[in-house]
Amino acid sequence: IACTLMATIFACYKELGAQPSELMRPPAPKVGKRVFLERIPFIWKRLNFSWKSTVRNLMRYKKRFFMTIFGIGGCMALMIVGYGLRDSVYEIADIQYSEIQLYDGMLVLNEDASDAEVEALKKDLSSRSDVEESMDVYMKKHAAKGENGTCEVYLMMPEKLENFSDFIHTRNRITKEAYTLGDEGIILAEKTAKMLGVKSGESITVESRDGEDVEVPVAEICENYMQNFAYISPGLYEKLFGSVPEANNILFKGTDSSDEAAIEKTGQELLKNKAALSVTYIGTLAERLNSMLGSLDVVIVVLIISAGMLAFVVLYNLNNININERKRELATLKVLGFFDGEVSSYVFRENVLLTVFGCILGVVLGSALHRYVITTVEIESYMFGRIIKLPSYLISIAITFCFSILVNLLMHFKLKK
Repeated sequence: IACTLMATIFACYKELGAQPSELMRPPAPKVGKRVFLERIPFIWKRLNFSWKSTVRNLMRYKKRFFMTIFGIGGCMALMIVGYGLRDSVYEIADIQYSEIQLYDGMLVLNEDASDAEVEALKKDLSSRSDVEESMDVYMKKHAAKGENGTCEVYLMMPEKLENFSDFIHTRNRITKEAYTLGDEGIILAEKTAKMLGVKSGESITVESRDGEDVEVPVAEICENYMQNFAYISPGLYEKLFGSVPEANNILFKGTDSSDEAAIEKTGQELLKNKAALSVTYIGTLAERLNSMLGSLDVVIVVLIISAGMLAFVVLYNLNNININERKRELATLKVLGFFDGEVSSYVFRENVLLTVFGCILGVVLGSALHRYVITTVEIESYMFGRIIKLPSYLISIAITFCFSILVNLLMHFKLKK
């Protein structure tokens, strides 16, 4: 309501300020002026008459020039946000559970199990032909504090560092540089580091099992999308907390990670051991996440369709106004011998150029808006992707040009009259 009223008030204020006699006369065509491109003879001399008049007309109608560019740019920005949301949200399950967390299942050990029962479970794991390898880890949720606040962090410590990279791939999200877990500091998940306000080389405060606050150095910030993780070596854990706790989880990889039914069968058989309390499957977590994110499909489709329709309405209205304002100019061209197709191309060439400029602005606005939306909708324990794929930009540009061509076709019949 505010936008509609303000636009109406500005338009009325300008018209009602004029003398009635001026309003009764047809509006005089806007005076053309020299444009910047004319100062570059190398380019200007190579343009034919049609292109020269097109460039001058763009500068004659500056209001339409900027309204069209910002209108198309805004519509395309919404389309890029729609496609960008799909790229950022739908990929996180695949990246998290196939590139970062490389194991297939996690066995939670029974705290009341005896050492003999735990050893029996480990022996069963090592003897199975359907289990490629396993790794004992200690994992517990700890309260962590940083400059920006506090959050709950899953502190994971492998019993041995030799095969840690086979189960957890710690890397930089942008450069993809792989990090090695060592005794100089923990490797902290990116979203967790952002919430705590910490960077590589700084420290956070972690509450120990005894309730005491311990200052923990952060060696690297790694890519991670699900839950707040911090990885620590046994040597650093002992140095900071005094002793190394016993493993309470076992990560395992099946011989065929793509066969989820076989992985689940292996997990059910392992649960027969008294030391095994429960089992979590990575495949199940990925399916659950994809199912949850699938509900965003409708939102994304509505956003894309609405943006496309808005682009059509903006282009149609601005072109309609443009033709009505220039009726006498266009009629004069016809009197001078221009054919219908030539008159149409005279006008539509401007639309194509404005669409190109609008698309360039839309790419910039869309990227910024996408980044804002993604960081705003994230919850504490999830991080969405930050990248918009090239096809998303290309599809958005193609849709915008399709609507521009459609408007040109409709306007061609109006110009013929």
